[in-house]
Amino acid sequence: MKFWQKIFLGTLIIFIAAFDAGVYILTTYAYDFNRQRETENGIREQSVIVSSVTGRIANAETIYYDASTNKERLAAILQPLSDYYEPQGVLLGLFDGDTEICSDIGNFDKRLLELNSTQTKNTMDSLSDDRRYVFVASQIPEYPHLTFVYARDISRIDAFRKDISRIFLALNIVVIVFMGVSIYLLLRYMTRPIKELNKVTTEIAGGAYEKRAALNRTDEFGSLERNFNLMADSVEKNMEQLKNAAEERQQFIDDLTHEMKTPMTSILGYAEYLQNAKSTCEDREIALANLYDAALRLGNLSEKLTEIAYLRGEKLEMQSVNVNELFDTLSNMTRPVLENRQLTLETHADVAEIKGDETLLISMLTNLVENAARASKALSTIKVSAFMRKTPVIEVKDFGCGIEYSQIQKIVSPFYRVDKSRSRKFGGVGLGLSIVSQIAALHGAELEIDSEPGVGTTVRIIFAAL
Repeated sequence: MKFWQKIFLGTLIIFIAAFDAGVYILTTYAYDFNRQRETENGIREQSVIVSSVTGRIANAETIYYDASTNKERLAAILQPLSDYYEPQGVLLGLFDGDTEICSDIGNFDKRLLELNSTQTKNTMDSLSDDRRYVFVASQIPEYPHLTFVYARDISRIDAFRKDISRIFLALNIVVIVFMGVSIYLLLRYMTRPIKELNKVTTEIAGGAYEKRAALNRTDEFGSLERNFNLMADSVEKNMEQLKNAAEERQQFIDDLTHEMKTPMTSILGYAEYLQNAKSTCEDREIALANLYDAALRLGNLSEKLTEIAYLRGEKLEMQSVNVNELFDTLSNMTRPVLENRQLTLETHADVAEIKGDETLLISMLTNLVENAARASKALSTIKVSAFMRKTPVIEVKDFGCGIEYSQIQKIVSPFYRVDKSRSRKFGGVGLGLSIVSQIAALHGAELEIDSEPGVGTTVRIIFAAL
């Protein structure tokens, strides 16, 4: 069952219950009020008739001394009154104790005749011969042995109650139909935003991540719309990130396959050549040298990939690192590469210490210097410096070939190389700046790259505040 249907049925049931309860209470109150009023009217009218009966008995006693005890005379006294009141729905009865003297009242509860004094009046209403009567009984004060019973037909209030009940039943049906239609239309209108949100949710679930809700409301649904759209923005952003990550992963795999293909082809080719070819010692030396270069390239690739895998799971314990000692270690580690390419490394530190992992910092700077060496011409200089610019900064600057602005954002991607022929010539595998980027991220640092073709490249690692 849908949400709006539950609200519809629940509201309708509650309304019907409340309406019927109200009708029942109202009709019951009106009925009880009318019964009470008829009882009060009966008491007053019974008192008037008792006075009349008392006067008639007193008059009869002036003629007949036994008028108050003689049954026939008492019946004769009461009969004219009975004939007068009967058309008005009033029945009269006269009793001596429990003994009926004269009465046109049918069956009634004899407890009505149990009176303790002349000041007492017993009242009740009950059914007699399928009609409802209000009964009033009291002793005649001047003749306490006589009990006068008054009965008024009040069946009309029962008939009124039935008529009212039928009217309310018909009204109940009309109101239920009216309320049902009204509530249905109101709920369909009020829950329309839910339907629209559900539609947008279905479209987003189907892959249309750009879809957004457009309710243009200022109530709770408007707040829900804004939160929903924020959630959709987050989902779209995360899906875009996942898509980019998947594309980068696939590109990484494709590049890795390509990178391994060349040295593996060389290794297999030269190995087969050494096995089958009738070659000279000089040819074998050339083949072995090429085998060594290809194997070395595979080793470098494996080493870089291992380093990247290590960085992804690394959690750093930041320590104070002496910058001068860091630069000394960097100079020692890069000296063979720089001497082989006739390059000079200059270091300068205006910052005494930085926070970080010394091993990873050495790896990062080594990669930057090696990249700078590949881009530099012989006899040129590579400068590494540390200085303060709100926060500590380490800068590696070369005066090599430089790169285009459009390629700056790409060079931190794994296996990306601006000049593939130069990288292969110098043994690069395109992972250096990717490693640098990840190490910088682990240190909470930003990587800033400035480059101009023919002028050189400057890479800055901007650390967080000390």
